[in-house]
Amino acid sequence: MTRPSSPTSPAARAPAADWWQSRWILPTITVGLGGVILAAQATDHELASGLVWFAVFAVLAALQAFGARPERAGYAQLGTEDERDAQISTRAMASTGTVFVLLLTGCIVFELVRGNDPSPYTYLMAIGGASYAIALLVLRRRS
Repeated sequence: MTRPSSPTSPAARAPAADWWQSRWILPTITVGLGGVILAAQATDHELASGLVWFAVFAVLAALQAFGARPERAGYAQLGTEDERDAQISTRAMASTGTVFVLLLTGCIVFELVRGNDPSPYTYLMAIGGASYAIALLVLRRRS
């Protein structure tokens, strides 16, 4: 039987931090994704390629964990400290969305020129457009 922790124990004194605000969550997810790619490549009998991709993801995780100052690493997480951080996050998301729209459009055109079916790219474009429209409706009703 375990004894209840006393009020003076370190676990009782430290405030409980939300797990998604940990500085280790993003590197952990990155290494996990590298492991998924490694497993998929190994299943396809491409172990060397999987190990290369896992190494790339491991290096990226190390950069996320140790390469950024702690206050800058917070930008990649959900919480924002002030209006400036919120604006930076909003601009980064808008830039990312623009890049993906341009990339998907290029992929659709490329597949059409080659005479192939562009369905996977059109589905992604449709999902992105629908999520954008729904977000606009929801956010406009809230404000």
